Amino acid sequence: MKRYYLQGKEISEKQAKAIEAQNQKYISSLDSYFGKCDDERITDDISQEGYVTSTGEDYPLLKINDLADDNAMLEFAVIGLECDILKLSFLGRIKG
Repeated sequence: MKRYYLQGKEISEKQAKAIEAQNQKYISSLDSYFGKCDDERITDDISQEGYVTSTGEDYPLLKINDLADDNAMLEFAVIGLECDILKLSFLGRIKG
């Protein structure tokens, strides 16, 4: 029997499959956004509205459409940018 863990806690196979399905939807959203947009558009989409960490660091935000839900966006903190490579930290889904 396989065991599945999330953040160090054991979860059921059903929960693991649901998480994997949701992750695939997030990846599809990212593939769609980055596949269709050029570097200039992506740079323009990075908001200077900041995300402040618990240690006081301030990061700009990138919000992209969630293909799984027309009324939601995926929100990322842009924690690094080198040449045309973004280092993103997933913050969550936002409705609106």
